[in-house]
Amino acid sequence: MKARSGLGSLITNTVLLVIGGALIYGNTFNREFGAKIVNAISTPLGSLVLGGVMVAAVVLGWMARFVGRKNRDRFIDFQSDDGSVGISTKAIQDFIERLGKEFPAVRSIESELIEDKGALDIAISVKVVSGNKIPELSSVLQQRIRESVHESLGLDEIRNITIQVQEIIGEPAKHAEEPPKANE
Repeated sequence: MKARSGLGSLITNTVLLVIGGALIYGNTFNREFGAKIVNAISTPLGSLVLGGVMVAAVVLGWMARFVGRKNRDRFIDFQSDDGSVGISTKAIQDFIERLGKEFPAVRSIESELIEDKGALDIAISVKVVSGNKIPELSSVLQQRIRESVHESLGLDEIRNITIQVQEIIGEPAKHAEEPPKANE
């Protein structure tokens, strides 16, 4: 499993690497080349072009990180018998959250996926209705998520499913008073 990375970062880093490499090469190894670069940069047009390229590279990097993140989702990739399959992390989270809503004791659920060394950890935050046994609910919810993600989505590499109870909603159930014992 792996997340796909952006092309904008690659372009930005390449442009900055080429400019920086040319300046170092010209100043250290080939003084004639360096002198040509300095002469070109020292003109108003040359410094304008170099500055514009550097600013454009930085702006492109920002756009790739911030704008691209909204338009492109990360994907979890895995191999099937017929090739590679990618499932967006958003689709997996939506699937997990729909599973959680099957449980009447779960009032709300949010999930987060954490990829680490080819395995997937799932962190879940829930709000639970008062009066439910949290250890039993957590165990059944973890088992349901693990089995459903494996069967429906084909993801085998689920390492941990962590459940955090954010809130217990509602009033605790009041126990009925025991009727007084009849005296014999």
